[in-house]
Amino acid sequence: MRRSFFLPLLVLSGLAMLLAGCGSGTKLGGVAVTAISIRTATPATPQPQAILNLRFTNENVVPVGLSGGRHRLFINGKAAGQALSREPLGLPQLSTATQEVTVTLEPGFLASIAGTSQASYRLESVLFVTAGEERMDIKTQSQGAIDVSALR
Repeated sequence: MRRSFFLPLLVLSGLAMLLAGCGSGTKLGGVAVTAISIRTATPATPQPQAILNLRFTNENVVPVGLSGGRHRLFINGKAAGQALSREPLGLPQLSTATQEVTVTLEPGFLASIAGTSQASYRLESVLFVTAGEERMDIKTQSQGAIDVSALR
């Protein structure tokens, strides 16, 4: 009687471990996004825009293909603007790449940094990874200092 209970329990435990191992194989992370520079977009548009140069760092040992991303930029603790990119970007393993995105600036933002040349920033990004029918989002955040003198 005891033997008949042990075998199904062993099989069930083995299946649970197998499924748990398969599910964790799709976890991807280790992609950092930092702001390199920012400048006013030309030509001028009715709603102010800026060009934000981003550096993507892939800390994974596998290549990562991004299908785009959403970025929220904060300067000196205040919301500066946001960008949505649908431009694909390939990141080889353990490498970096750069990409420019157009940021739609918040009303009144440029006036709030008038006369400032250096500012602190925080960048909150959601990166889109699409593989066939599967889609995964990678959330990342960075902060640092950025030269805002080209925003006039």
